[in-house]
Amino acid sequence: MRGCGMPYARPAVVTPRIVDADGSPIAFGERWGMDGPPEETYSVDAHPERFAPLHPIADALVAHLVTTFDASTTDALDEATSWFGGDGPRLLRAVRVEATARDAAALTIAWTDYPGIRLRAGAAHEGLYPVCGCEACDEPWERVADDLEELVLAVADGRLQESTDRGIGYAIEDADGAVRASGWGSARSMGAGGRARRRAARALLAARDGARWLPWPPRSDAR
Repeated sequence: MRGCGMPYARPAVVTPRIVDADGSPIAFGERWGMDGPPEETYSVDAHPERFAPLHPIADALVAHLVTTFDASTTDALDEATSWFGGDGPRLLRAVRVEATARDAAALTIAWTDYPGIRLRAGAAHEGLYPVCGCEACDEPWERVADDLEELVLAVADGRLQESTDRGIGYAIEDADGAVRASGWGSARSMGAGGRARRRAARALLAARDGARWLPWPPRSDAR
């Protein structure tokens, strides 16, 4: 991270032991070779329980943010429910994590019954973890956790930026300021009522007149 603050460390979590029909542990992320996944594995969501570690990891990320940065949390289940609409898994709880700095992007993190995490960052950027848990995607929870941690820490470090040049765009920068990921959202990507949320997000970004989201200030006792 570019900014000040204590480094984040992933907590120790219990990895679910998931076995195949023969009783052998399934090596998610390593099952399909050059030929790709079998046709019958698409849209088959057989083992969502493998993503259970994402819940304690999200807890640890929130704890890291409020102990390292000058930030606070508020209950945000109503906000998250309104923002994400009725699309996707049921939200169990949600918190909004907001730095005291006015020009720092806020985070809303929601825990779902899938199990998984939904996240809103800044004005409109969204993260869904996992994006897809089907057998064909074969995604291991560790890879999903990497992506979740990267986005949360990027927000706190001022490395997530948004624009309205082409719709609502986003860019995630690396520690040197180079863009490592970018793209544009759409009203449909915001679920039910997405157009209204898109208008509100565009208004917020327009009011900022191109200003960058800034790093979160560190807590005075964490410097």
